[in-house]
Amino acid sequence: MNIYRYMPVWARSNEGLVLYRCFEVIGHGFTVQSKDFFPLPHEAERAAQLESQFHELLFEQAPEQRFPIEPTVQAAIEAFNAHFSG
Repeated sequence: MNIYRYMPVWARSNEGLVLYRCFEVIGHGFTVQSKDFFPLPHEAERAAQLESQFHELLFEQAPEQRFPIEPTVQAAIEAFNAHFSG
């Protein structure tokens, strides 16, 4: 059984905020489950919807099955961005 530590990582952009939903798979490394966008103006309803979706994804599939494990949080975010940018 794997155990996880959730690590929200925020980035700022001209359009608003970006939230990387990262996990440390204890003893193995780091992965990104998803990347959420919070545009301006901030909408509490959208934030609640994204939080609910985060839990649904975690129930459906282990984070390391969704995206490969990397040795650092930064490497996990970079790999996630590279995979979905092109």
